[in-house]
Amino acid sequence: MKKVVLSVVAALAVSAAMPAFAADMPVKAYKAPAPAPSPWDIAFGTAFTTDYVFRGISQSNKTPAVQGYFELDYTASPWLTLYAGVWGSSLYSGFASAELDPNAGARFSFGKFGLDVGALYYGYPGPGATAPVSASTSISFWEFYAKPSFKVTDWLTVGGVFAYSDNGFNSGTSETYYAGNASVALPWVLPMGVTSSLSGEIGRQTFGGPLKTVALFADYTTWNVGIAFNYKAMTLDLRYSDTDAPTTAGQCTSAPSGGAAGSNICKETFFATLKFDTTLGSIK
Repeated sequence: MKKVVLSVVAALAVSAAMPAFAADMPVKAYKAPAPAPSPWDIAFGTAFTTDYVFRGISQSNKTPAVQGYFELDYTASPWLTLYAGVWGSSLYSGFASAELDPNAGARFSFGKFGLDVGALYYGYPGPGATAPVSASTSISFWEFYAKPSFKVTDWLTVGGVFAYSDNGFNSGTSETYYAGNASVALPWVLPMGVTSSLSGEIGRQTFGGPLKTVALFADYTTWNVGIAFNYKAMTLDLRYSDTDAPTTAGQCTSAPSGGAAGSNICKETFFATLKFDTTLGSIK
């Protein structure tokens, strides 16, 4: 009987001490789960180039240009990003003072495959530009594009470009551009963590109807190759570009560069571009 009484007393003593022991134990603070990243982001950048070259033709009459862009991105899913933005550049003052190109589209990603589809408006604000075919005072026009890509290895990416407008240069006739390109990441890292890559593209520009018969635009092939050095958000691109377009072709004398007959705006050029590109999400 004494053993039973002692056992009961011991149990009561232990149970009475447990709340005090538990109260003395440290309690871990509750850590709320990290909020999901926002699907919205803003990409922006600026560039200075010694020559604004577009599809092999100088748009700045072999003079420097300042450029910049702003883009709003929405990540709808891991494989789909929607975007809308505007890109702009200074131009040769003999034609127009600026080019302003709003654009919108969607980027798809499926493993190593990528696809960018969208529409872009080549805008040349202000007076001074006359359409090459009609009497319109503007050569601004819409173009639709598709840019597939495939990452062959960690160091090699190949891609293509297809662009089309049924109203090229506000002429009421078609213009088409198609190209293949490749980019190779070089294996070494330079001092300060600078990386480098080689890239190139070969493309074909064609024109329809009156752009050929009235404006004397000539179909042509263009190619370029260059090396880029990247440090964080900055890139220095050094590039060689050329075309087989005759210097007397319409686009070589009336392109948005103010070039004169026999000018070299369609011929070989070497130019350097210093770019800064980042996103709002990466600097928060």
